[in-house]
Amino acid sequence: MSERSSRKGWPWLGLALTALVPGPVAASVAQTDACRGAAFSEAAEDVHIDFIHARGETGNFYNPETMGSGVAFFDYDGDGWQDCYLVQSGPFPPSAAGSDAATNQMFRNTGDGRFENVTARTGSGERSYGQGVLGADFDGDHMPDIFLANWGVDRLLVNRGDGTFEDVTIGSGLDVEGANGWSSGAALGDADRDGDLDLYLVIYVEHDPEHEPFCLHPSTGERWYCGPSPFEPKMDIFFRNLGEGKYKDETLEAGFETANGKGLGVLFVDLNDDHWPDVYVANDMTFNLLFVNKGDGTFEDLSLMSGVAVSRDGMPEAGMGVAIGDVDGDGDADMAVANFDVQTNTLYINQGDLFFEDTSAASGFGAASFNYVGFGLVMADFNRDGFMDFFNGTGHTVEISPRANVYYEQPDVLLLGDGKGNFAEPDCPLPNKRPSVSRGVAYADYDNDGDPDIGIQRSGRAFSLLRNETQAGSWLGLRLWSDTHNSEGVGAVVSLRTSKGVQKRWVIAGSSYQSSSDIRVLFGFDKDAEIHEVEVLWQSGKVQRIHQPPLESYLTVLEPL
Repeated sequence: MSERSSRKGWPWLGLALTALVPGPVAASVAQTDACRGAAFSEAAEDVHIDFIHARGETGNFYNPETMGSGVAFFDYDGDGWQDCYLVQSGPFPPSAAGSDAATNQMFRNTGDGRFENVTARTGSGERSYGQGVLGADFDGDHMPDIFLANWGVDRLLVNRGDGTFEDVTIGSGLDVEGANGWSSGAALGDADRDGDLDLYLVIYVEHDPEHEPFCLHPSTGERWYCGPSPFEPKMDIFFRNLGEGKYKDETLEAGFETANGKGLGVLFVDLNDDHWPDVYVANDMTFNLLFVNKGDGTFEDLSLMSGVAVSRDGMPEAGMGVAIGDVDGDGDADMAVANFDVQTNTLYINQGDLFFEDTSAASGFGAASFNYVGFGLVMADFNRDGFMDFFNGTGHTVEISPRANVYYEQPDVLLLGDGKGNFAEPDCPLPNKRPSVSRGVAYADYDNDGDPDIGIQRSGRAFSLLRNETQAGSWLGLRLWSDTHNSEGVGAVVSLRTSKGVQKRWVIAGSSYQSSSDIRVLFGFDKDAEIHEVEVLWQSGKVQRIHQPPLESYLTVLEPL
């Protein structure tokens, strides 16, 4: 047995297909037809996640005070249950030594419906002014690591496999000068298909708290937080993975010379089915960017030609969260972006040949967000009907809105899809319909019952965990496992073929806004659907088929050698 196949830090999985976790935690809330199978309950207090975000407002109207922060779900200890990592911001500007009030926190899933705060014993309580987080296996040892996008120095915390993390930023190549500004989020993808994962880091703007712009409220004449306009954009950074824990800034060499927008959201995903991952960046009032992989690990900017740079009326929008999935059932990847109020959120439908159409108005996707400022945005099948849905965390950036009927605290939005690219809000309200100020959003099946639950970071508020109480339909979950350095199968495409049609999922690391979700693949479908097979198209090009897989469990699928 090779050193890599020993799966250090994880129980040995000797079968090509095996159950990963024990039975699910039972749901407890009855459904109604009006809910269309979707119902949630607030669970953070019940499961012992007691985290309150501190944005560090000073009265000096520093813009970072309005923008954070993120949440990540990943299984750091390999026990089959999703753990939760929450990013803290704290006092601003942050001191060089950090502050207890700026400490990020790790909550371990104990597998019995509860979490425990293990920040101290894991060494994961980093103390920068936090913004984004990405929980994924950077070094290919089957133990998820933590990348932190901060105002200030970004950090990579490597999982040592003994329940602790070590800051390895210095000397890794990630400690370049450009990454010491105001980072927002990050995504991983094997850009050159050499078997390890490269990192794309979005940088928001140039920011110096000693020279904060002075902006006035248009109605009251009082000072308030500025929008993005007074700030200069800053170049994003693409880090090539050199192996052995080393990275190199190859932003220009890889073709990202136009990546100088005001970046807030990013994802790596293959958009044209050529098996090479592309990069999409949501920018704040500058053109969104689509970089298409040329098949050699370098990229070409096709943002304007593809239709995803601007809205339908040709205007750049205040892009924040991003999400990916097949919303119309035609088998290709569609994209969505959360934007500022009035602009509405934007849904880009993939028409093939790297062209996308903005269907926000016609689909019903945009209308629900008209009066809201969208941040975290996730796409998943929340009601197990086989169709993709959306959850959007909302909240303004200023306490006194400049427009009537728009408020600082805003209700989050759940949109259920019909599988044809159309969306509508369910009649049943979310348990947190009471307005709040949402930022980072991620989903995870934290109780392993086969439906996606939702974690929401609230600016200056308590963390919210929405337990999904779906009882309709059936489900199948998969965890991909590879003995390459891409151990979690990032970049793979998984298809489920049933008597009701074909569903597709893309395995991605990093999306939404400053957050990362459960990397496992989860399918929902009608109980009367006949399940034919699951197909896994690995990033390496290998194809694997599983006929009549067992249902209502998580399966681990090993990449063929």
